[in-house]
Amino acid sequence: MIGMKSRLKFSDILLSVGTFIVFALSIFLWIFIMTNDQYFSRIDQTNNISQNSRSRRNQIIYNLYLPTSAYGFKNGQPYRLYETKKNLPLEYIKDLKEVKYKNIREVSSNQEEYEAMLNDPKYLQLTFPNEVSVNLFTKKNLKSTDQTFRRSFISPSNDVLYLGNDKTTTIYCVEIANANFNRLREYAAKARAKKPVKFVRMKNSYETFYDQPENWRVYSYLTNTQTDSYFVSRLLGTANVTSSNNKKGWTTYSLNYYTKLRVPDAKAGRHDMLYTRYEKQKNLSENDRLIDSVEYVHKLGLSEQDLRYFDTTKDKLSYSNYIEGMPVFMGKHSPQVSTKLTQDTEEVAFSNLELQIPIPFDGQTRTLPATGTVIQRLVNAGLKKTEIQRIIVAYRIEKDHSHDSLVNLIPTYYIKAYDQWKSAQEWEKQDFNKLAVKSKGEGK
Repeated sequence: MIGMKSRLKFSDILLSVGTFIVFALSIFLWIFIMTNDQYFSRIDQTNNISQNSRSRRNQIIYNLYLPTSAYGFKNGQPYRLYETKKNLPLEYIKDLKEVKYKNIREVSSNQEEYEAMLNDPKYLQLTFPNEVSVNLFTKKNLKSTDQTFRRSFISPSNDVLYLGNDKTTTIYCVEIANANFNRLREYAAKARAKKPVKFVRMKNSYETFYDQPENWRVYSYLTNTQTDSYFVSRLLGTANVTSSNNKKGWTTYSLNYYTKLRVPDAKAGRHDMLYTRYEKQKNLSENDRLIDSVEYVHKLGLSEQDLRYFDTTKDKLSYSNYIEGMPVFMGKHSPQVSTKLTQDTEEVAFSNLELQIPIPFDGQTRTLPATGTVIQRLVNAGLKKTEIQRIIVAYRIEKDHSHDSLVNLIPTYYIKAYDQWKSAQEWEKQDFNKLAVKSKGEGK
């Protein structure tokens, strides 16, 4: 019995020692693996920074900074083109993915030559809502001074691409390689939706005028709204956030004195939110402003499927949903998102109302008058023609009372004047004397 007990004790000792060795070895291996994983992770992170940066930049261009209109010619007459099966601006961006950009040079800054190119049947035109950066578009610095453009002219050749700046009437020629726009030209030639137009010089751009009354489709969408907590979490985080209400129907969530989110009370029936962050900023180039602005659009977590760059006014960049090639004003005269980046403030104004599910088209249309007729009405109401910056056909949202979440998109003329977007009906009721005085005061 004594021998048996001693063997058992010896076995217990060996088991304890073995267990300790295995435990110690496992700790050593765990430390080794973790430190090496961190090391290789740092290598991967370093390598991925430039890849992610390039990927993000391409994502910006291909998703948000797209042309929104296409124009072609038939018998010398320019037409606005729209093809339901083939999105022409999207096909254009796809064609650019393999393009190599060689050089850019200025061809002309003469207004007559610019207008001649606008009306030249040899070129297929794709236009952005406003000027964008050449360097953002080409994904490389073709020149140290970054030019801007609004129009892209597809020539009969695949070796050159022409870019046009409406404000300065400057035409640039970009030498390219690996380009093939033959498919795009074919789609444009077969486009079924064609509306005759002409290009008319307004204050600082060439606008699309419809010479005759046109029928426009009315679309319907089911909408969705995110909760306040969703945006608080994305923009402010989940810790140390306080809230306060005021009598004007707003709730302000604060992370600290410098970072806030203002939202309307639930009963107010409004959807406009405002994120503000006070922080000193470096001087940004046009290219940097476009990229930094998009960072906030991504941060909101809104659906970006139909979201596109819409306009730039002073320090403010705005983005709108585009349906059938036309922008949607989510508020009375507000796009989906507006960002304002100044030297000491970052502001993001946005709507939490999103278009979610399209309802099959039921045949409803609205007839809008010729563009010249609308302009004349505004002039008669007191708006100076020289102050009209833009005029477009866009959609305004109208509540459909047959369903709580259903809205109709109503085609409407929208005009930008004095750096403000309003519908034609709103401008006709405007007191222009007060507006002119206010505008002069802000310009001082």
